Parts: sequence; structure tokens; C-alpha cells
Amino acid sequence: MSDIDDIRYRQPYATSTGGQGQRLFLQLTPIWRVTVKGQDVSARFAPRLVSLTITDNRDGEADEVEIVISDHDGAVELPDTGDTMTVAIGWQLSRGTGPYRAPTQEEMGGFPLGLVDKGSYTIQAVEYSGAPDTITLRGRAANLLDELRDLKDRSWHKTTVGTIVRSIAAQNKLKVSIDKEIAARKIGHADQAQESDASFLRRLGRQMDCLCNIKNGTLLFSQARKARTPSGKELPPVTITRSAGDQHRWARSDRDSYSGVKAFYNNIKRGTRSSVVAGISGRAKTLRQTFANEADALAAARAEWLRIQRGIYSFDITLAYGRADVMPQRPVIVSGWKKQIDETVWMVTAVRHSLSSSGYISQLTLETQQSEGVDGGDEVMST
Repeated sequence: MSDIDDIRYRQPYATSTGGQGQRLFLQLTPIWRVTVKGQDVSARFAPRLVSLTITDNRDGEADEVEIVISDHDGAVELPDTGDTMTVAIGWQLSRGTGPYRAPTQEEMGGFPLGLVDKGSYTIQAVEYSGAPDTITLRGRAANLLDELRDLKDRSWHKTTVGTIVRSIAAQNKLKVSIDKEIAARKIGHADQAQESDASFLRRLGRQMDCLCNIKNGTLLFSQARKARTPSGKELPPVTITRSAGDQHRWARSDRDSYSGVKAFYNNIKRGTRSSVVAGISGRAKTLRQTFANEADALAAARAEWLRIQRGIYSFDITLAYGRADVMPQRPVIVSGWKKQIDETVWMVTAVRHSLSSSGYISQLTLETQQSEGVDGGDEVMST
């Protein structure tokens, strides 16, 4: 029995004096709120809502929202592109008749009630189509990192990741949140040639297997394997049982059957170009960039090897009852599937929330949170 079944059939009971009494049937109902330019339009949209879809993406892709409303009577005005829109979604329990006690959070098994804020979006497209007449609003979350787009020419030599990130943040009047382990990593040499700070930071993040973003005036630079919110707080795992899902798809893909990742660097002592391999050299993927030294090359090779290994296994789950509290980077523990699947610690990479007259579902895209065999057994060779 799923958490939702527990809520519906087992939890809602109590007498007005606090003692246990006859069970009451409670109905879970999807709820949502939309504001446009600071004005709550939920009441006006409610009888017209056809669908509301939110796509939460991980680093590199902006979150998106799509709202479709009915304009059967032609009474809805077309909004302007560029307007700001906020969205929140969730669930509420509809009370039955008679004595009632709301279930505690422990009784809910962690399943959230109430509205969950899903962020602010800029309306980028408005579509009017028919018949039947509908209006579609499409918005994208502002990616503040993209605002750091002035091209710059500079080099970084014998420094650390933390020094680079903090320097760029200070120049752009931003605070910094960076993992201590990542901040201490040494950088032999890095060039920013006719490249924006946004592009340079993303490239540096990829070499370190890190995610880079800006949230509430803070430049965030964190490890992709770490389960943290955009603000840097650790995310607790969410447990999903098979009974909570409508559909699932697990797959293993030995893409190109890579055995490791090779990276080249300039070996000044030998006057040659040398290479390192994270993993095994037999069928190693080769990075295009030539790095300044062995340490930089090995860090980039390990980061790419981590990404490849995390992508070997994929697991997609459609939850019959959507979870607005599930977001990218949140770890997931699953049960009720095959042993190999249940024993894997998963991490959310994307979530698609869909709300309509049929209900509210969440489609989760997962990858493995941890990768093995990347911190040892690396090869160093001259070419």
C-alpha cells in the first residue's frame, strides 16, 4: 500500500475529544497558485485550467513552465511576454463530515501537503489557438549566470578553484558558496580567452564535475554528486515504493563501451605531450583539450569518467500522486523493484510535474548518485 493509500484509508480518524473513532474518508485534491506581475490570478484561471506543467532541470538548463487555459468564451486577455509569473503546486486534504483530526507529518510518511513554491518565471511565449480556443503561456526561469556575458581575456596560474570562483564572484558583486574540497583543488593554469565569466565557470565546473549557478545573489559551485539545494542546503533522501508509481523504465546503456577517459597535458620536464587516464586505457574516451599539467588533466579526466559512469544506468518513474518536494539533486531510495535497482542509490536529474483535471503526476528522471572505481588505478603515460 502506498503512502497515499495510507492517508486515504488508514489515517483519517478521531473523535472530537481526541480519542480514536470511526474512520473518515479524506480526498486528496491537487492545488495550485499562479501570480502574474504580482497579482494572484488563480481564482480566474481555476475554472479554465486545462493543464499546468513544470519542468525542473539540473544545471545548464533553465526550468520551464507551461500553462494552458480555456478561452471558450473569448473573455481572457492575452498577457504580454516579459511579464513575471510565479507558480506553486501541491496537495490538500478535503475534510469529510463528522469528527476530524488532521494526520501528523509522521503519519503522512513524509508526503507533503500544502503549496510548494516552484519559483519565478519570465513569460517568453504566448500562443492562442483553436478550436476549441485555448491560450498557452510558456515561461522560463531566469538563469542569472547567463547575465555574466561580457567577454574577457585573462589567465589563472598556480592557484586554486576557490580563488578563481571567489575572484569572479567579487567582480560581479556576488556572494560565494563553494564546497571546501572543491575550493582547495589546485589549478596549474587556466585561460579565459574572449570568453564570458558564465562560459568560463561552466567549463571549469565541467572539469571538476561541479554544478554552477547563481541563486539569491550567491554564486554556487558544488559537486554534482552532492545532494544539495540551489542554496547549498543538504537534501534528505526521499523513499519511493513501487506502489506509488504508475510507470517505470530502467535501462543500462554501455554507451560506446568506454573503459576510461584520457586527457593530455604539456609535460614541461620531458618536453613532450603526456597523457593520463582515469579508469583503464583500453577503450578510453579522449578529451580534446590539452591541459597545463598532469594534475589538471587528471582532474578533468576523472570528472568526465564520473559523468560517464553515472549515465550508464537510468531509471524513470512516473508517480501516480505528484511530489512537489522532489527536485533535481535530491537522492532517492526505491523499493519494490528488482534487487539491483533497489540496492542502487539514485539521484534526481530532472522532474516534470503535470497537473490537469485528471490529477497531478510527477515524472522523475534518475541517475546513479555514486560511481565506483574513479579514485584509484589511474594511468600516467608519455606519448
